[in-house]
Amino acid sequence: MTDDVISKLYYEAQITIEPVFDELRELANEIALDHGFKLADLLMKKRSEDTEERSDKDTFMTGHSKSLRDIKFRVLGCVNELRWNGFKVWRYKIEDTIL
Repeated sequence: MTDDVISKLYYEAQITIEPVFDELRELANEIALDHGFKLADLLMKKRSEDTEERSDKDTFMTGHSKSLRDIKFRVLGCVNELRWNGFKVWRYKIEDTIL
């Protein structure tokens, strides 16, 4: 990448992987943290009397930066490390926040 592009607010990146639980979730969290991402903790509760349970639809992590070069480098590094450790990466994206 040549010149860096700086966002007026910030870039937000999201990496979505196949749902993981227990020890695999802990490993995914360690990898995410190593690359400056935070693993989302989605708990679902459909009715007030239900107990919360972790979503089994997907597992995702988010990260932020003002620098496109930085966030792209971190996304690709995290995706590669997740794949090297056997995680199925479903998608990843970078969005520029305008509001």
